[in-house]
Amino acid sequence: MSFASDDAKEQVRRSVDVVDLVGSYLPLQRQGSGFVTTCPWHDDARPSLQVNPARQTWKCWVCDIGGDIFSFIMQLEGLNFREALEMLAERAGVPLDRGPSQPKTKPGDPNDKQTLFNATTWAMQQFRECLLHSAEAAPARDYLARRNFTPESCAQFQVGFSPDAWQWLVDRAASTQFSPAVLKAAGVLGTSAKSGRYYDFFKGRVIFPIRDTQRRTIGFGGRVLPELAQPNTGKYVNSRETRLFSKSDNVYGLDVARDGIRQQKEVVVVEGYTDVIMAHQHGLANVVAVLGTALGPRHIRLLKRYADTITLVLDGDDAGQRRTNEVLEMFVASEVDLRILTLPAGADPCDFLLQEGPDAMRSRLENAADAFEHAIETHTRGIDLLRDTHRANQSLETLLKIVAQAPRLTANSSSAKVVRERQVLARLARQFQVNEETLRTRVAELRQRGQLRRRTDGPEEGPRRSQKIDRSQLNPAEVELLEIIAVHPELCDTAFEAVSPESITSAPIKDIYARYHDVSAAGEAVDFPRILSDLEDPQLKNLFVEIDERATSKEEAAQEDAATRLRRLLDGIRDRQQESSRRELVAGLEKRQFKDDEELDVLQQLVAEERRRQGIPAPTDG
Repeated sequence: MSFASDDAKEQVRRSVDVVDLVGSYLPLQRQGSGFVTTCPWHDDARPSLQVNPARQTWKCWVCDIGGDIFSFIMQLEGLNFREALEMLAERAGVPLDRGPSQPKTKPGDPNDKQTLFNATTWAMQQFRECLLHSAEAAPARDYLARRNFTPESCAQFQVGFSPDAWQWLVDRAASTQFSPAVLKAAGVLGTSAKSGRYYDFFKGRVIFPIRDTQRRTIGFGGRVLPELAQPNTGKYVNSRETRLFSKSDNVYGLDVARDGIRQQKEVVVVEGYTDVIMAHQHGLANVVAVLGTALGPRHIRLLKRYADTITLVLDGDDAGQRRTNEVLEMFVASEVDLRILTLPAGADPCDFLLQEGPDAMRSRLENAADAFEHAIETHTRGIDLLRDTHRANQSLETLLKIVAQAPRLTANSSSAKVVRERQVLARLARQFQVNEETLRTRVAELRQRGQLRRRTDGPEEGPRRSQKIDRSQLNPAEVELLEIIAVHPELCDTAFEAVSPESITSAPIKDIYARYHDVSAAGEAVDFPRILSDLEDPQLKNLFVEIDERATSKEEAAQEDAATRLRRLLDGIRDRQQESSRRELVAGLEKRQFKDDEELDVLQQLVAEERRRQGIPAPTDG
């Protein structure tokens, strides 16, 4: 069951104007009947992203991406179609049917997500105001000053403070619409196990709001002031898991770092809130942090939306080395370029930046080791690979298991992947004095074992990225058919009578044409923006916008009217389909695939078609 009806999707499309949407992210300039802006997906010196208000589309021909409001949000925010629809529906105030698995809620309910967003935003504002203006926050201001955080950095990340009082936030909420139950559901209050009373979850802590990519506050991290720390008090605490916040699905600072990551195609992952803020304070605009947990598969899927390379910065201690080995297999399996930077012993990124400066950090990041090179060095350190055969075999088996996590090479694998795997196995063969072919065989065995385990465990999580469409494989006549009906939807019925969706040979064209057919069959208008919004694959949206743009240009230079062009085109398509059918029948006759009585029917059909093709009248009886 779809989580949102076509009516709701159509209502969202009609409620959000593409010019307003793109303009809320990028500065638009009027150019003729449309708008242009610099494209955020490439180094764009001249504005090359075009926005067409009449067709409600956008397109960058340099990047070969484009579409409608949905695909713009998908590209910019790194969302799938469902997430983009939810975000735009919220922007437009359009309710979506969530289905029976998610009960309906109303404003003020602890399970209502918008109520929780409002509550976390209110709490963030209270913490921020307290840090800026309250006498109770003087120790927090002194702490941040001692750590060399500037007021500008604290404002950028909305750093706040929660006083050392059990019910400071509880009392402030008494005059608001936020009940204690809502604030607990938002993760800022707890309840006493003994008395059942509500208390401030982050009392006595510097507050670091955690925001999603839409810059909505979803949770908080809190660092206890040193002078308020108790023996059993953790230095850092995060919000508990809520409807808004999961530490396995979010990273700190992505809302601020997103643009820097996209521009550099690289994200740097550190371990702490203060590391992130200090990095940005020193001009390193692509740094984020995990939230009190190890980097996991869902973090990787999130970061892959924005970056080609992930550099993991680790403190120079044994724990940091162990974490490297734990995450490496996940990165190899996800086909992410992972690099490892290990800082000098005892240093964290915040201290390193203050002591050595941003240039020293940039230099280390540029020279960060490839993760597999790092793994080889780690797993062979201190082992005599020729004499200590037991430990050498253990090390080799561990490294081969890491190699085996990468998908099996196929005829479609990129040359870089093929060369990379061959280089790794060749190096292992040299270092461990083992035949390279033996290593290949062992990797194949490990992959086979892993595939069987994955089949048993079930399908992988997460949506797959749609594949680029090869324009050279598209049938030109079928592309022209779409061009005509995109600009002249009134000719759709004529097209459907002659060409069915099933007869279209190019899969992407068939998907778009079939959508036209289905919408028309339902008695609904088949205008271009409506069909575009119904396509959920961003690659299909991009192709359709490209077809529409070219069709509009051709329309101005056309020597004949659209109906005449369509008739000529349909005649050609029918001729080619009949010729294809004729060839199949002839091939069947040559291979004697028909019974005797069927052969006669086929021969008569071929003769009749040939007579029609040559304009010879059918013979009459008598």
